[in-house]
Amino acid sequence: MRAVIPAPHAIQWLEADPPQPQQSEVLLEPLAVGVCGSDLHVYEGQHPFVRYPVFPGHEVAARVVEVGSGVDPAWRGALVALEPALTCGQCVPCRSGRYNICEQLRVMGFQAPGALAERFVSPVQNLHRLPQGFDIELGAMVEPLAVAVHAAALTPVQGKQVAVLGAGTIGLLVAQVAKAYGAAQVVVVDLLEARRRVAEGLGLAAKAPDAAKYEVIFECVGSERALEAAIQGARKGGTVVVVGVYGQPTTLSAGLVQDWELTLKGSLMYTFSDFQEAIRLLAQQKVQAQPLITHRFALNEVQSAFAAALERDKALKVLLLA
Repeated sequence: MRAVIPAPHAIQWLEADPPQPQQSEVLLEPLAVGVCGSDLHVYEGQHPFVRYPVFPGHEVAARVVEVGSGVDPAWRGALVALEPALTCGQCVPCRSGRYNICEQLRVMGFQAPGALAERFVSPVQNLHRLPQGFDIELGAMVEPLAVAVHAAALTPVQGKQVAVLGAGTIGLLVAQVAKAYGAAQVVVVDLLEARRRVAEGLGLAAKAPDAAKYEVIFECVGSERALEAAIQGARKGGTVVVVGVYGQPTTLSAGLVQDWELTLKGSLMYTFSDFQEAIRLLAQQKVQAQPLITHRFALNEVQSAFAAALERDKALKVLLLA
């Protein structure tokens, strides 16, 4: 059994034979699977890089139940977080260590089958062991936190005035990472009062959009309006990091980017070190992820889980639990 999005605006639980691990692969039982904004883009037909049917599930904590040939048997029973990127290892980005932008990148849950299933397989190299006693729900939050870690590492934030546009899961994680990394000020900006209250509950400053200027701005919404606000809100010589996922082409004020000498950076996914850092931040309680989990469903309640996640004014992180 596994979840499938056969076409936009449809998701169902599908009968399927259990997969078998091949060489250098393991068979896993998912314990907690998160639903994120990219999953919703697929569901709504707005993801530019997938073909249907799509088999979702990329924010995952799981247990290894069997190993394929060439895999150390010590992996059996291990609790792990999944790094879902499948890369070629041969292109220039891969050879330079930036495999997150591999020329042939595929991601489990999007271009390859994901983890929202009774069992799934993964290359063993894509697994990160979780520390003993690590909360399984937090294990599913490692992947989105790795996104935030990667974004925050793209530009220095220590001692800087930082704004994060968008108080969704990724925005709230980015803000916490920037604070943990020594930003002089971190302000979360969101239109929704309820989202701002969540940010404040995490010890972050939060406000509605205004005319304030910042040295570093993380755009975590993925809309043309938010990107324009980020550019307009940057101080001259500042940096805008684009973390939000865009489902369609956008326009921006290139004149301001040029005239103000702004640095505009994209941020995609993560690498091995970002996952390790995410696990460290959670284990040492430098980042709070548990308060972001607003909904929990049984693993096979995929329709209810996606319906809850689509209520974006109410939901942050939706988890499906075994």
